[in-house]
Amino acid sequence: MLLSAAWQRVLIAAIAVAVMWAGVWWVAPSTPSISVAQPAVLVPANQTAAAFSHVALRPIVLAGQVAPGGGRFDRFEVSTQPVVAPVNARGQVAFYATVVHAFAREGIFLADAGRISKVAAYGDPVPGGGTLGIFSDHPLPALNAAGHVAFDAEVAGGRATEGVFLVRDSELHVIALADDDAPGVPGGVLVGFDTPALNDNDELAFVATVRRGRDTLHVLYFWNGRRLQRLVAEGELLLRVGGVMDGIGMPALNNNGVVAFPAAILKGPVLGGIFVAGTHELRLLVAAGDRAPDGAMIQRFSEQIAIDDNDAITFGAYIGASGNLREAVLRRGADGLAPIALEGAPAPGGGRYDGFGPWPTVAADGNAAFTAALDGGPGPLAAFVGTPGHVRRVAMMGEVLPGGGRIGRFVLNAVAVAGPNNGLTFATMADREGEQNAIYCRCPLGSR
Repeated sequence: MLLSAAWQRVLIAAIAVAVMWAGVWWVAPSTPSISVAQPAVLVPANQTAAAFSHVALRPIVLAGQVAPGGGRFDRFEVSTQPVVAPVNARGQVAFYATVVHAFAREGIFLADAGRISKVAAYGDPVPGGGTLGIFSDHPLPALNAAGHVAFDAEVAGGRATEGVFLVRDSELHVIALADDDAPGVPGGVLVGFDTPALNDNDELAFVATVRRGRDTLHVLYFWNGRRLQRLVAEGELLLRVGGVMDGIGMPALNNNGVVAFPAAILKGPVLGGIFVAGTHELRLLVAAGDRAPDGAMIQRFSEQIAIDDNDAITFGAYIGASGNLREAVLRRGADGLAPIALEGAPAPGGGRYDGFGPWPTVAADGNAAFTAALDGGPGPLAAFVGTPGHVRRVAMMGEVLPGGGRIGRFVLNAVAVAGPNNGLTFATMADREGEQNAIYCRCPLGSR
């Protein structure tokens, strides 16, 4: 979704919803240096975190802290790309970071009980040949309840140029590599990937770019733990809906194996909508043109959506008539559509919603999280969590925390990530002298 205000009001910068139809692009990396496995780094206690209880909001990593393998953490965001740092019920948080003064200049890391360990980093060896290249094209790791992490990264020095990977028990597993044959697409070859989704069963869903002859198309795949299965591809006829599948957005995946994704439709009765597949038969769940609970027409959807373990979909949308659109965070469950937050409506803790972040997220238990700009509120930006009719503010930009410290400026295109038991993470960037880039978490201290 978009926020339309300028930085003077310190709102989140715009991400065009239309880019969800854009293809995956990548750049071949230079050959990196080889990095070796390193022990986790104990994060020193800091004044902000020391006074918090096990469910208090606290920074779990700060710029300048020592990184595993040497060097120091620098940034947790890439240009204008959203920052996503998933959290599980154990209080583990996966995040992307750049590292200065180290061979492994970027990677995916895991914060757990005051320690930070490397999941995968630039220069790590890839099974079958080559090393991990850059992560910054898709710096959005996925995390499950066991602490396993999935991600997309480029590959250097091997037969492949990119891959989708799963790290479990400190071991890197290859799920798919560029130049492999494309399952379910005769004569097709995998050439690129988008960000994967991961569930607690170590199943994955992701969109791959496939080259077939002179043509390329996007294909949605499901990894069932043993092999890749094609779910749907561009160009397929949608017999029950009408039209042709034309563009496939990033998927969401729950623990029931249900895959939800936004997609465009060519020559159909509607321009696009949100589909479900996987353990459900492919069907259109929410369509452009459907009516929101207040009667406003749904015009567009957020670039990414979310699904919980009750198969309810949470998504951002533009609703209303052309020329008079407003943003909304909606939930589509067994009882139909319900609003979680609407632009112009009162926000918990004061003020009114004045726009929302790139997309909402949802935990397996159904609690949604999102960032929002506020008009007339106690602060310009805040993170919220809840369900329809039961939303509360968790953190606000500029807020002084009870144990000391101040929440800095939310990163550009901040995503509030929902976790179990009302958990939540978000990232901030230094706004004034003495501040540091940080990732905050409202979650247990961890399992160690």
